[in-house]
Amino acid sequence: MPHATTPSVSSDGSARSRHRHRDRDHRRHSMVYLEEPEPKQFRFCAELTLQIRSRRADHRSSESLEDEILYSLTNGGIKSQILSDYPYDHPTHTHTPSYKVWTITSDHSIQSKPTEYKHAMKFVSPLFRFSSFDTWIQHFESFMQVLNRDFETTSTHECSTSIHLAPLDQDHPEWTRSDIRALSKSILYFESCLDAVMPLYRRTSVFAKSNRYNKQMANLTTAECFSHLDSLSKRKYIAAHMVRCDPNSSTGRALGQRSDFPHSGYRWNFLNLVHNKSRGTIEFRQPPGSTTPGEAIAWIILAVCFAQVACAKGDSLRPKERPNVETLGDWVYREAVRANVPSEHRRRLRQLFDDAMPIVSDSKKADLSIVPAEPPITVHDKHGLIWREKGERNVAMEKFDGFFMDPVLSMWGDSSRL
Repeated sequence: MPHATTPSVSSDGSARSRHRHRDRDHRRHSMVYLEEPEPKQFRFCAELTLQIRSRRADHRSSESLEDEILYSLTNGGIKSQILSDYPYDHPTHTHTPSYKVWTITSDHSIQSKPTEYKHAMKFVSPLFRFSSFDTWIQHFESFMQVLNRDFETTSTHECSTSIHLAPLDQDHPEWTRSDIRALSKSILYFESCLDAVMPLYRRTSVFAKSNRYNKQMANLTTAECFSHLDSLSKRKYIAAHMVRCDPNSSTGRALGQRSDFPHSGYRWNFLNLVHNKSRGTIEFRQPPGSTTPGEAIAWIILAVCFAQVACAKGDSLRPKERPNVETLGDWVYREAVRANVPSEHRRRLRQLFDDAMPIVSDSKKADLSIVPAEPPITVHDKHGLIWREKGERNVAMEKFDGFFMDPVLSMWGDSSRL
């Protein structure tokens, strides 16, 4: 994280060229901390939401499509189960999602097109150690290969790739107050930089709202945000203030709220920690839907490497200095190198930042401080918000709960070894 003056971002290619060598020298100086002790380790679970259509049959219902997806994955050697709301299990349908296998379920917050035989589906991965690259990367590649072989996969503006993170520590597998505070500061400081690597529609999604401009933080300077986070005595208070929503916002009106309330639909979702669940996850919700294994893997690596460097250096950020996309890209990339991320996937990570598109003002100058007004939501968005609030199960958190309660956990380790 920056502890020296960072170069500003310019949309002027010639200006960027004139300062290229100076900026690189500065970034090398800023990354001296990478020689420090090993970064915090994480366990993760990914949720992929997509529109799916079979290549073999015309499914008018999502239930019959789920059955075919299960059949294809099983035949491809991918252990999977269909999530059921019935209070009992059977060999292929489960009420209690296992953290060892993929979970298949419909997603009613995303628009389906049954007349075109397309249905919105969510796929929730097993839990993995991030550092077990050979295991989880191969697993995602096999999963996506089978899915794309037998089905048409489409990512709409509503689709996403969400990554749930939890600390990996056998003795104390929980978020500490200092971890949450440092990560929160980094999220607020670098939000505009992470926005720049996202498609435009993921910067304005009602399901991935701005943490920096939520009800708690919107009227504070970045320095004031940092001081406010420092003043909070408990991790659940920090978590709640990172996802505080205004009842007069589009989300608040859609849900009929009358006072400030915590909500999951932020770029970084801390809601699982609000109710004092120290073993809850923090979820990165902003990435778009992934239709290839390379896309999904890149978003996972970005989320974890950002969290690693954020937890290490978030408290050393200088809030009055301007964040920089290129510098953040270098820090995250160097963290990936230090974590031994395979070179092919480091290149994908680098490409995300090389292709970054900062918000551009009318004067054609890149301005990371511009915040678009909250867009109006559609009728379908409203229905999606209500469904997520009232009817959606938190499958990823259920998997983490099952993992921590497993009586034989200490005997065989985590699911990255399955």
